[in-house]
Amino acid sequence: MGLSEVLVISTAAGLATTVGGLIATLLPVKNEKCLVFLLGFAGGVMVGLSLFQLMPEAYFFANSLFSVGFGFTVGILLMAFLAQLTTTKCQSGVSSCENFRETGLFICLAIALHNFPEGIAVGVGFVSGNDLGFMIAFAMMLHNIPEGIGIGAPLKKSGLQTWTILLLTTAAGFVTPLGASIGWWLGNISMQVLSWAMGLAAGAMVYVSFTKLFIYGARWNEFGIFCGILLTFIIA
Repeated sequence: MGLSEVLVISTAAGLATTVGGLIATLLPVKNEKCLVFLLGFAGGVMVGLSLFQLMPEAYFFANSLFSVGFGFTVGILLMAFLAQLTTTKCQSGVSSCENFRETGLFICLAIALHNFPEGIAVGVGFVSGNDLGFMIAFAMMLHNIPEGIGIGAPLKKSGLQTWTILLLTTAAGFVTPLGASIGWWLGNISMQVLSWAMGLAAGAMVYVSFTKLFIYGARWNEFGIFCGILLTFIIA
């Protein structure tokens, strides 16, 4: 299969985040129970992807726990550093909209970091064989929809317009064909680098989940976490 076909397939898989973002704009996120469920669900999806897909695949590519652990640690430290740069201190009388916006943007960044190495995996998969490439791309398409919902729900709650939400979810998805093109051209890419990149994405998503999404302590949040982890377990 040629590069143009790989780019079309990986773009379709990546833009499933846009579908998720559109779904989020149609959900009643003004309902507090719905919102905390969706935030828990998004966090559950990201933790599940890290545990059941990214980290096992990272180990498979390099056969090195050190490579996976190093990438994971760098991912956490990177997101913590970005949090220090962007976090705005809450002041009395200030709306919580900015907190939800910050959460949505952090999820968007984490998903983009996650989509890049997975895009590389798609490209490498198609170099290895069409069956493997299609399998990876299809799995990405399935889990990109709930990821898009996770990006869009807090952004909608923050008051952003629908077109802005769709633009951000699309941007997160467009990282996928970029990674796929690199994976295609570098069919003999260092598995060590790919393993490190997947570990980094896993660390970034776990950090966002525990610092932004698992902090509500509500029954609906816990139920959302359970549903998100269960979904990714089934997909994996």
